[in-house]
Amino acid sequence: MNKKLIVTAMGVALAAGMGMANADVKVYGQLDLSIDAVDVDGGSDDVNMNSNRSAVGFKGTEDLGGGLKAFFKVEYQTDMDDAGTAAGPLEDDTNEGDGKDGWKSRDQYIGLKMEGFGKLTFGMMSTAYKSPASKLDPFYRTRNQSRNVGLQSSLHKGRGEEGQGRATNTVRYDSPTFAGGAKVFGTYTLDNSEADGENDDPYSVGASYKAGGIYAFASYITTDRGGNDDATQFGIKYTMGDAAFWGMYEIDGGLITSTSNPNLGDGADVFNVGASYTIGNNLVSFDYGEGDDVDLDGGGTLNTSYTTWRLGGYHKFSNRTRVYATFSEQDFDAAVAGHNKGEQDIFSVGLRHNF
Repeated sequence: MNKKLIVTAMGVALAAGMGMANADVKVYGQLDLSIDAVDVDGGSDDVNMNSNRSAVGFKGTEDLGGGLKAFFKVEYQTDMDDAGTAAGPLEDDTNEGDGKDGWKSRDQYIGLKMEGFGKLTFGMMSTAYKSPASKLDPFYRTRNQSRNVGLQSSLHKGRGEEGQGRATNTVRYDSPTFAGGAKVFGTYTLDNSEADGENDDPYSVGASYKAGGIYAFASYITTDRGGNDDATQFGIKYTMGDAAFWGMYEIDGGLITSTSNPNLGDGADVFNVGASYTIGNNLVSFDYGEGDDVDLDGGGTLNTSYTTWRLGGYHKFSNRTRVYATFSEQDFDAAVAGHNKGEQDIFSVGLRHNF
């Protein structure tokens, strides 16, 4: 049996034992399996099963007195569909795993928090660019999640030190809520690579506001190298009774371009709008988005533009268990980023249980 799997299983078992004696330690998880049919013009058609970042973890807090608390979280992704192999090419798990085994690191951190001060976190966690945008995706962590089908950019994917969605070697600060619903937050990632001889520590900053039915955010991320190395995004969601409406715009200052293809340039902006309606235990939603061409540094453009849309719905059997179905269609103007000119259609049906 893989050594890492054994160590992880022992850690989860230990956490479960601790949880029995200490209410401040919690074992939790999300298990999700879907059957996905993918049809790519000029490419292969396939039907497969995906685990959709199913995960098991444990988290907890300790009261240190005087209003100060320590907290931690250790979470591992498990590929229930095929625990002995790496994620397939249809998933966006690039740089999110540690090799060809069934367990992959997700959020892993420790920190301190105090009421009126906020919290300071150290380890591996979402950037200030990724974390606020996930709240605009009703099918987050499924095969047709926004970042997989072009509704959000590649900056919401991956793991590492170069501006990916989950940043390693990182310090993050989250403020307490102020002004009736506002928060500020930011991350600073230490560049542990000595090979390039550069001190290019990526960082991200953001702000959000939530009050009543309004949720809005803005954030910025850069690799701190100068030149084409940053991105900015704005998003808003408005909930009115059973209906919700949202929109998001990402401005590419070169970082979106560099994370999705090897060309130097910028201008590959991404936007999406969407709406959902809840009827009892059921939700239906629709999203539409576009991606722009890259403006190359040497002049001219790279035809990376596309349009994309997604239709989906889910039914909640309970607060913890649901079934869902989604369909997405992404139309590419040219053969770029591993896709032929034409359509990529994905139909997915899945079952999710949270504990």
